Amino acid sequence: MPMWCVSNDPCGICCACVTHFLLFFADYVVVFSVLHPWFGAEGKFFFHSFCFVGISLLAVCSHLRAMLTDPGAVPLEYQPGHLLEQQGSLPMCSRCNGFKPPRAHHCSQCDRCILKMDHHCPWVNNCVGANNQKHFVLFVGYTALLSAYALVLLACRMVYAGASAHTGVPRTRASVAAESSQFLMMGLLFFEAGLFGLFTLAMFTEQISSILADQTGIERLKHDYVAPQRSSMQNLSETFGKPFSLLWLLPTAVKFHGLTYRDLLAEEMMADMECSPCV
Repeated sequence: MPMWCVSNDPCGICCACVTHFLLFFADYVVVFSVLHPWFGAEGKFFFHSFCFVGISLLAVCSHLRAMLTDPGAVPLEYQPGHLLEQQGSLPMCSRCNGFKPPRAHHCSQCDRCILKMDHHCPWVNNCVGANNQKHFVLFVGYTALLSAYALVLLACRMVYAGASAHTGVPRTRASVAAESSQFLMMGLLFFEAGLFGLFTLAMFTEQISSILADQTGIERLKHDYVAPQRSSMQNLSETFGKPFSLLWLLPTAVKFHGLTYRDLLAEEMMADMECSPCV
């Protein structure tokens, strides 16, 4: 599958770069300003460093997959075949100048109709749609988890620093300067983790709610789609893959059967859709 990249949105590109900078900044502060002064070269230092950086790498990989994966752009040359004879004419997109399948919406930033478009997110510089919603959910989920982890470590580090201040050990000017620099970095991380933790937790909750209800954010606003009665596991499987496995937790591609439009599209339409994501 060719790489997808939205290059006409400077704001989105800046937001994506800032996202990666903040994730790597969190790694640096936690490892060198929180864990190392606290534990030294002990086993706890390596354990927490491995866990924190590991979650951060999962967040980075999920972000890259969400940003560089075709979200479900309808091919410009798409023709629904003899479905027109069975169901009548499909709506046309005046901007794409082509057929507009059910549950597809035009994105002005991507300049394409996107299947199951939820919203265009500047932080991933891409639409969140049928093909990359899993990656977006993993990104915001791992970022929220990473923020909570950072806040817990910061709180424990401050308790340790308060206890160490009353040991009576004399401190040199160099040690005071080093501690001041560390606390400045930790203060910045506390602000970052608190702000982005709340934001990504809210996004993660909203995305899971939409998946369970089988309705995108746009569909909830427009009230133009009635979701069929299916189990929560079926709806989750359409986004994360089936059957359930540990791959749900990794930013791997999903075999996406029928573009999730099996109640709206005939089999020949689904066969014509070349943008169906495959592993």
